[in-house]
Amino acid sequence: MAGSSSIKSRPGARTVVITDSGLGGLLICAGLERRLRPGREPVRLVYVNAWPDARYGYNDLPDMPARAAVLDRALTAMTALFPDLILIACNTLSVVYEASAFSEKPAVPVKGILDAGADLFHEALAGDPAAALALFGTRTTIGSGEYVRRLARRGTAERRVVSEPCHGLAAVIDKDPDSPEIPGLVDACVGRVAPRLPAGAPLYAGLACTHYAYIAETFRMALCRRTGGEVRILEPGERLIEGLTRDTPGRMPESPERAVDVEVVSKVELTEGQRRAVARRLEPLSPATARALLEYRRRPDLF
Repeated sequence: MAGSSSIKSRPGARTVVITDSGLGGLLICAGLERRLRPGREPVRLVYVNAWPDARYGYNDLPDMPARAAVLDRALTAMTALFPDLILIACNTLSVVYEASAFSEKPAVPVKGILDAGADLFHEALAGDPAAALALFGTRTTIGSGEYVRRLARRGTAERRVVSEPCHGLAAVIDKDPDSPEIPGLVDACVGRVAPRLPAGAPLYAGLACTHYAYIAETFRMALCRRTGGEVRILEPGERLIEGLTRDTPGRMPESPERAVDVEVVSKVELTEGQRRAVARRLEPLSPATARALLEYRRRPDLF
């Protein structure tokens, strides 16, 4: 059962706070737990669900200043965990971070997912000059145009990228990645993109929302049906994990005393059904992350 007590620091541990608006970024937390090989110091991964209110999320707030003000409060709360790094494992929050007051003078190092995604997308298109990229994300991520700008700075022509927001999809995935609503929502989003794609071009699908990684195959199949061609999925979370663990590849060997601890904290309540649904997806990747979600700590006053 979820508790409400404060998070306790592990003496001498290096702490990485991983945050997302919802539970999508837990896939990145799971990937890090699986691949990190700590040295002499233990590592503490604290996943902070920065979903602001049970009634609404960041994409429901009226404008960027409103979103940035909420994220500022959340990031300030995360600094109380004394992290060595705050990892924003969320495309939406990485976009919002650029507009936040915290970003102007961060109290601790902060790394977002946007550059990992832009590098991944650019490399795929640079290596396949005839290909196009169908880019899917939240209303905030797609509406910001941030990926298109970053790709342009890397030399990718804007005409090769077709972007489409899938508003509301992440919230459904957050409650249950196996929800029967998901295929219809994905197909509707893909249906809006397909007529705008160049006919016959090789196609990449960029999943610019960490939640979408849970349903990558659903996107691939929907695009294949709509376009009649092959589709390769590009998921920035894996690139982000690779960048953070490049010097420590492979699975950390099992030992009687784990050197990587995982904790999950959330301002909003996570129902047992929601936790179990997401934990089922995490269990094959990282039992420790799945267990941490099931045993999460709720902090209603977190920010």
